[in-house]
Amino acid sequence: MAKKYYIGLDVHKDQTTYAVKDWDGATVASGKTATQFADLQNVLGEYIGEAIVAMEACTSYYSLYKKMKEKEIDVHVANVLQLRKVIGKNDRLDSERLADMLRLKIMPESYIPEDKVQNLRVLINLYHNSVEENVRYQNQIHAVLDRNGNQIQCRDIFSKKGLIRIKQYLQMNNDFALRNLVAAFDYSEQRKENLKCEITAYLNINFKEEYELLKSIPGIGETIAGYLIAEICPLDRFVNKRKLRRYAGVVPISEKSDKKVYATYLPKHASRSLLRYALVLAANCAVRTSCRLQKYYQKKKKGGTHGQAIMCVASSMSDIVYNVLRSKKAYPRS
Repeated sequence: MAKKYYIGLDVHKDQTTYAVKDWDGATVASGKTATQFADLQNVLGEYIGEAIVAMEACTSYYSLYKKMKEKEIDVHVANVLQLRKVIGKNDRLDSERLADMLRLKIMPESYIPEDKVQNLRVLINLYHNSVEENVRYQNQIHAVLDRNGNQIQCRDIFSKKGLIRIKQYLQMNNDFALRNLVAAFDYSEQRKENLKCEITAYLNINFKEEYELLKSIPGIGETIAGYLIAEICPLDRFVNKRKLRRYAGVVPISEKSDKKVYATYLPKHASRSLLRYALVLAANCAVRTSCRLQKYYQKKKKGGTHGQAIMCVASSMSDIVYNVLRSKKAYPRS
């Protein structure tokens, strides 16, 4: 059935601004309502059955999106990062422009993953937060030890041997700050290990094939494979490996006008930061093994810095991940 209306929704926690436009772009209804599907249906009931709906990806959109999907309403979610380039911050204008962009088929759309991918992303985000928390505790412990003259002789004070020496030091010195920081670090480390076990179990149940395929690639272990699956799957939304590289933000982009290049940079704000983090981490691990990527890294480093060479390897790693998941064949080690 042909759609007669285009509805733009600017969704917030307590209220939603809406705009309804017809085929010709004329506004037939606009206003505000509570951010509940029942309230929205009461206000837009005469239009919503014959409309395409657009909303922004934000913290409050998902319950509305899921309810509309259940009711078989044609709903689309805009990519906020791209949308902000063309829409000013005004709720009424946002809703009207969303409807117009949907009508003109120029709306940058956001991908909404299925529940099992959403759940994996929750676990990965919790794990990543725990990793960052551990790093903060490590930095604070280093600062306290430096302030006290760092009397612990160990190359890595956060290895098993190093932690034993720290605890021996605490038995002889009543350092309040260090004692509490070490206790917090131990708790955070245990939480991280528990999350790692939960992620591994979840991947073995829900993404067994992808998990085993990714682990065949040099530099990719259990947790990095989890990061990649959470950010990439399903793979069929990427038409080619170049699209995946752009999505991950591991290839530089240039701003040009005529023959002048204004800037060349990695698109960090328009890409998936955790996916880029996982690829760079995998690249750093891979170049320490005797594989083709190590030779490629050494070749690139001759003409640049370590960071530039690693980003080249990360870009190649993205292509390898794409090819392995697409072909469903393990990476050949030889």
